Amino acid sequence: MAVFKAAFLADIHYFSPKLGTTGRAYELRSGSDQKCLAESGAVVDEAFRILAESDADCVCIAGDVTNNGERFSHDEMIAKMDALNEKKPVYAITSTHDWCSDGRSRRYVGNEAIWDAETYGEADLPDLYRHFGEKDELAKFVNAHGFESRVFRLSDTLRLIAVNDDCDGEGGRSGYSPEHLAWMVEQIKTAKAEGAYVIAMEHHLLLPGLGRLINGGQMIADSETVAAALADAGLRLMFVGHSHMMRNTEYVSPNGNKITQINLGSLTGYPAPILYLTVEDGVARAHVEFLQGFDYEGKRYGADFFRDHTADVLLHLLNAAATDKEDLRERLGADGIRIPKYDTLYPVIRKVAKKALTIKVGAAGRLLNTLTLGKGADKKDIKAVKDDKLLPHIIDDFLNVFDGSYLARTQKEEVKRITVSVGECLSPLVGRLPLGKGKKESIKKTTDQIGAIARELMYPTGDVMDSVIDL
Repeated sequence: MAVFKAAFLADIHYFSPKLGTTGRAYELRSGSDQKCLAESGAVVDEAFRILAESDADCVCIAGDVTNNGERFSHDEMIAKMDALNEKKPVYAITSTHDWCSDGRSRRYVGNEAIWDAETYGEADLPDLYRHFGEKDELAKFVNAHGFESRVFRLSDTLRLIAVNDDCDGEGGRSGYSPEHLAWMVEQIKTAKAEGAYVIAMEHHLLLPGLGRLINGGQMIADSETVAAALADAGLRLMFVGHSHMMRNTEYVSPNGNKITQINLGSLTGYPAPILYLTVEDGVARAHVEFLQGFDYEGKRYGADFFRDHTADVLLHLLNAAATDKEDLRERLGADGIRIPKYDTLYPVIRKVAKKALTIKVGAAGRLLNTLTLGKGADKKDIKAVKDDKLLPHIIDDFLNVFDGSYLARTQKEEVKRITVSVGECLSPLVGRLPLGKGKKESIKKTTDQIGAIARELMYPTGDVMDSVIDL
């Protein structure tokens, strides 16, 4: 077959500047978010310029096109997509942020958040986005909520199943009704019977990238049942978004069939990824490139802007916790977090935050080993980096969550081993707790997951930047 190249994006969360990008309320919202809201239009313009000039044959967008379903955001984003569509075919699905499923759409005026931003509803979205890929559409399924899943002909030998999983799973969760899943299986088998390879994209996670402790609430209902059905039907590659966490995850069905999930990061948040998928002779090769900068209000911003913006989510909280009780209360409130007995607990929070901002690895390691009876981290590793400040390493680990452990490639080996040790030191301590067997087993399930997450962050099982999948 001829070589075909597709570009994949997810979680653009475009935010119209007409909704307000200044004032205390906006600053709190922006400062608590990995995504860059005010700058999102400039980021999209740069990414779309690169894509229009690239050798990609099409662009696929895996949901959450707008920040929260705002009418201004949709109208402006569709105009940008239409312009790109004149250069490269665009295929897109929408998801919960595109119809403001939480009812929290707002605009910012002065220092206030006004909760009346006009939105498009779920019934509006199919008509708004149907023209993208319409001429290449081979099949369609409309679920009980009116959301459309579609099959597109990308080339003579390649099909894209773009599925909308909103509200279609058990209990109204994201996922698929039996009829919807049966349609997907039928489309996969039909494509295979016609000699075509198949790839798919949905918005919510099919598999837990970092584990159910982190991603459990971001997954579709009955995920393993769906994954097994799709793998057994012959689907080998599913793109997802939603978590904003780049990560490759494999699943093997009870019948021995493998499916790979590629979790795409947010275009407008660190690390601003664009994934290119090249398909040739039934082999798909995925390669990720990070946006290196953008122009905004007459100034050029580099790739470090994305990193700093995401790191500031942590730094703002720590600095507020260390210095300003009311600032911290407001920042937590912007994320919907309410701490019981906050005023009573704040002196302790402040003390811990101040220490976190200044403590060195050596002191933190000694404290950890004291608290864990020597089970925390290797003394030689601690000694090797004892004069390093702890905070930059914490920030790098936080960024590794989003960039698929890309930064872990350059982290000191001692730091990586310490991080894994910290995660894995909890489970052995559970046995010492004065609790019953059932309670200990329950706690150990959680601590085992923490250990697995720490190891995955430092030593990822899949190569996010470059991977090969047999279709």
